[in-house]
Formats: sequence, structure tokens, C-alpha cells
Amino acid sequence: MSHRPAGPSRFLILRLFILSLGLILLGRAVQIQVFRHEELKARAQDLWTDDETLPADRGNIYDRNGRPLALSVTRWQVGVARSQIKNTADLAQKLADILDLDRVSLEKRLGKGQGHVVLAKNVVLGRDQKLSLESMPAVTLEDLRSRIYPFDGLGASVIGTYRHSQGQNLSTGMEKGLDLELAGSAGLARVIKRAGSSESLGKVMLQNPVHGRSLVLSLDADLQAICESRLAAAVKDKNAKGGSLLVVDPRTGDVLAAASWPLLDSRVRIPGDQRIWQNTNFTGVFEPGSVFKIFSTASLMRNGAIDTSTVFDCSNGDIGSCVIRNDDGHKYGNLPLMRAFTKSSNIYFARAVGNLSNEEFYRDLVDFGFGQKTTLPYPGQADGILHNPTRWSDRSRPTLSIGQEMAATPLQLAMALGAVANGGTLYAPRLVREVRDHEGHILETRDPVPLRRVMSEPLAGLLREAMRRVVAEGTAQGARTDWIETGGKTGTAQKVTHPGQGYAPGAYVASFAGLVPIDQPRLVILAVLDEPQGYRQYYAAQSAVPLFSQVVRDIRQSTDWLDDVPGGRTAPLAQAPSVRTVRVPDVIHLNVDKAAGRLSRAGLGITGTPGTGVVVEQVPAAGSQVPYGQTVRLSVAARPAEATAPAPICPDFLGLSNRQVRSLAARLGVALDLAGQGYVVKQDPPPGTTLKDRRISVRMEGAWR
Repeated sequence: MSHRPAGPSRFLILRLFILSLGLILLGRAVQIQVFRHEELKARAQDLWTDDETLPADRGNIYDRNGRPLALSVTRWQVGVARSQIKNTADLAQKLADILDLDRVSLEKRLGKGQGHVVLAKNVVLGRDQKLSLESMPAVTLEDLRSRIYPFDGLGASVIGTYRHSQGQNLSTGMEKGLDLELAGSAGLARVIKRAGSSESLGKVMLQNPVHGRSLVLSLDADLQAICESRLAAAVKDKNAKGGSLLVVDPRTGDVLAAASWPLLDSRVRIPGDQRIWQNTNFTGVFEPGSVFKIFSTASLMRNGAIDTSTVFDCSNGDIGSCVIRNDDGHKYGNLPLMRAFTKSSNIYFARAVGNLSNEEFYRDLVDFGFGQKTTLPYPGQADGILHNPTRWSDRSRPTLSIGQEMAATPLQLAMALGAVANGGTLYAPRLVREVRDHEGHILETRDPVPLRRVMSEPLAGLLREAMRRVVAEGTAQGARTDWIETGGKTGTAQKVTHPGQGYAPGAYVASFAGLVPIDQPRLVILAVLDEPQGYRQYYAAQSAVPLFSQVVRDIRQSTDWLDDVPGGRTAPLAQAPSVRTVRVPDVIHLNVDKAAGRLSRAGLGITGTPGTGVVVEQVPAAGSQVPYGQTVRLSVAARPAEATAPAPICPDFLGLSNRQVRSLAARLGVALDLAGQGYVVKQDPPPGTTLKDRRISVRMEGAWR
């Protein structure tokens, strides 16, 4: 019996179905793995991971003696995810110990609700405290970085200020000029979590943060304090519009102090006057007047245009291209160089530069650094004004010789004067002496940078002799002392209203450029007062010279910069008899009261920024050997009220060891009466009791029952 062929095989249909399904799945796989790979990968990472930025610590700034001028302090916001708490009482006890908070109050706060609660803001934590908190799964830590200035307003216009606001870094002064070195670079970590949950399963480090480098400046905080104090008094006494004081070491180019009006008393309440952040020693320019005759003399002698015996008639100021007058219309008659310098005769120098060419004079002034910025890393530094000879008129040379028709910053004048002091070498100004890593190890020492020789040693010696005579018998006799021989040059210059528009009537800038001591100068001091008021106070001899003298006297009395200077006319101030030395204890992360107590017991005092808060820096460092009775400077980061004032409630000491009991009592500031050794088995008053006399008695036994 024969059969008719069947229709399409059911197996064929099944195979076609499976093939079609496979093609669909293959297409979907291609779509997912190829075309949507990056999109789906990103979605998965969003579900399972979070990228976390790891901020870098900003480098610290120190003065030349290691005293902190600007510090980065990491404060922490401590919170608790209440849904993660396993034992409320145990967690409350641990947090109370670490944060100096009341355990009973903490336990009540932690027991309410399931959300996240912030327990303390802006808390300074030590390393061990931070590690303890990180080991508690329910505790959250958020770092809040801040900048503190241990000397408060001192040196504010030099150091500047730094803060991070709305994603932007706002800075001034050296904080801005040295930002590339101080800032560091942030790191990146990837946090692994459960999908749809905030629970962390661990962290993968993608890039470690590179912390900023710390800088040791050339500034001396003691000299800065002297200059700011004396400048403030002089501005008030002379009713001046402003002024500046600059101290430089001519042997290295180190900027030791730079005070500029207006001054900042405290960073707590900063006035609206933004001039406090602009240090006019670096950013301001003025016509130096007769101070500039130092450099005119250098150019005249360097080019052989005159010698010390060259005489000019200093009575008649008609020099052809213009008329030059001596101060107060004095007619000195015939004068040689040294007498003309001592009397500050304008006519002498206006006539003498007739023996120089424009090109020679200009070249020498450029060599001294005028008309160009220095290498100091200070933002907004001014170039000064020194026109090219192609723009000079017939009267330019004589007016330039007496410090007019040009302008300089105090820094340019001080560095040029440093070349006179050190024998003829112009140095670049140095403000950074050392670069250190995050741990304080020296990475780089920045040596002084000699730029060029601008005069011979004999010529520098001649200029110093001329400056010595100005103090001994000339216009700066107010700078004479009986213990050290100084030299300098006064300058009383009219203020320019606007370039090319002449001078403001009755408006003067008084200045004095001094060397201390004159034989082998250790310090260049430039004192400037803007528009001092009062009868004849606009003369430098009546205003800038006394300011210089007061600064020199203060430096000698309270620093060692002028001890045992050459010449045998001075000696070190009388020293106290030798005393025993003690080791400085470690007081980092203690509050001020406890730190003071620990230092006092070691025979040491404190200075710095007293008040409430936690010690974040101490100078000298822990472990240093210092004379008995010396003070230790403390830098303090203020604590908020909730982290500094524990409620007067007796904590639970039961079961704690001797060391734990003493540590907790010290943090709470309570007195202990201890009996026995081992672990606490009894305490009076009991836990939770209000402390009336802040004294607790505990009995200890060798084993905890």
C-alpha cells in the first residue's frame, strides 16, 4: 500500500524556528555587546559603583624659623546611619569617648528614627580617633578642609588668603602666587556597592591624591611683627595716607619682612577695603626722589663721567634744558661729589649727568633692575616706569638723576640697594627657601640667585661711605645711634597726579633707604610714608628717618639679627645664665587647656592663638630639647560648641583599664581618685549622675568580674 508524501516536516519547522530565534538572540547580543556596550556598562557602573574624589591636602606655609604661617586642617562631619546600628548603647559609648559628647544624650538621638543624623560638625580628629570611627559600619565621615592662619592678621598682605567656594579656589598673595606648588592634585576611588543600596562593599583606588608641597619662606615672623607695629604707629602719628616697610638680607636677596598699609588686625572680621590684600612693597610704585641719587652716582662713577673731586656750581640751577632747584632753594656754591651727596643737592646731579650719554645712563638703570618685574612669585607685581631713551626729552636725564620722570616699587629699590650693600651683586629676591613634602621632608632647597654684577667692590664701598656721611652729618642725622653705625639716603618726592599731568601740590612721599650696619650690612631697610601731614613732616628727615630708627632699635632689642655686628661697637644682648633643658611633650590634638597643663608640668609656657579648640601644630616640635621655661607656640583649630563642652554627666568607667580611665578622665577634664590596679569594678558617683565637683572615685581590681 503506497503513502502520499507528507507536508512540510514538523522538524523542519522546528529547526527554522530555532534558527530564527538564534538569529534574534545573536542580533540582540550584537546590539548589547557592540552597539550599546558603553551605554549599558555605564548604567551597570551607576548601579554597582560610585566614583569618589579624594581631595589633596594643601601644603603648609612656614616662616624661616619653622613657625606656621598657613596650615591646612581637615575637620570632619561625623554622622550615623541609624539603619546600620546594631547596638545603640555600645555605639553611643564609643562615640562619646571619641567626640567628647554626652553618652546619654547620644543614645537618645541615635534611638530615634531610621534616617541619617549628624552628630558633630567641624571636628578635628587625630589619626587613632579617625581609624576608630572608620571601623564602625554605621558611622559616616565627611572631610571638610579649611585653612587657618596661626599668626592671624600678621603678614596677611604677603601670605594672602585661600578658601574654596562653590567649586572655585579664591586666593590672594603668596597663596595665589605659589598655588601650583601648594595645591597638589585630587585622587579618585571607586566604591563598590549593592545595586539599589548605599551599602559599601569596599573601595578600589584608581588614583592616589598627590598632596601639595609645603613651603618654608624667607620671612621672619618677628621682623614682620616689628615692621607692622611700627608702620601702624607712624601712619597714625604722622597722619599719613599710607606707607610701607621692607627688610631684605643683601647677602642672599631674602625678603625678611614686608609691611604695607592698610594692615589687617584679625582675619575674623575682614574689612571691606581690598587694599589689605595688596602689598605695596611689590605692587605699588612711586617716584623715589633723592633716594635715587645712590644709583645716579653709581652710573656716573662707573662710566668715569665724574670722580670724587669733580666740582659743580650748586647755586645756579639753570642747566639749559630746564631749571633745577635745590630743596628749600639752598644755594650751596661749589660742591664736590661727597658733599653734594650729603647735602642732597639736586643741581649737582642734574649738571653731572650731562657727562653721560642717554644710552649709558639707561643701560645702568636697567642693570639695577628698574623698569622690570622681579622674579618674586607675587601676583600683581608692578613693572615700575623707566622709558626707553627714544622717548626722552632734553630734560629727561637731569630729572631722572634726582629720581623724577620714573617710578619704582619698594622691592626694586631694596634689591638695587642690596647690591650696594654686598659689594656689587644684584640678587633676585628670594621668598621661598625650602620645599617640603606632605610629611615634612625636604625635597628642595632654593639657593640665592645672583643675577649679575652691577658695580665693583670699590665703587660699592664709596657709595656706602657716602651713605654713612648722610647719617653722620647730612639729612638723616636722626638715624644715628650710639651702638651701631648706619648709613642711608633720604628722599622727599612730590606725588604725580597722573603720568604727564604734573605733580599734586602739597602731596609728598617721604622715604629712607638704610643699611645696617654700614660697614658690612646685614639688613637693607626701606621706610616709606605716603603724604605725612604736619609742619615739615613731609620731609623724610622728620618722618621716614625716625620710622627707620625705631625699627632698627626694635630689631636689636628683640631679635638676634644685629647681635655681635662687625666693628666692635656692639655685642650680643646680655644672655640669661645657662639653664637645664627639657623635652617638649606632644600636645597635638589636645584642647588648649590640656595642652597648657601638659606643657606647664614640663616647665614650659605657651604662646600663639589661645582660646578654645584643638592644637593642630606646635613649635618647637614634640621631642625637641629646649631651655626650661621656654614658650611653645600653639596653632589652634577652633571647635564648635557641640564638640567642646561635654555635659557634666558622669561617664561609665566600669570595666575600663587604668590607662583607659586616665585617658577618658583627662579628655573630660575631671579629677580622679584611683584605688587599686587592673579594671574598674566600682565608681562613685554612678554612670549618668550629674557631676557637681567634677571628681570621680573608682576602685579597680586585677580581674574584671
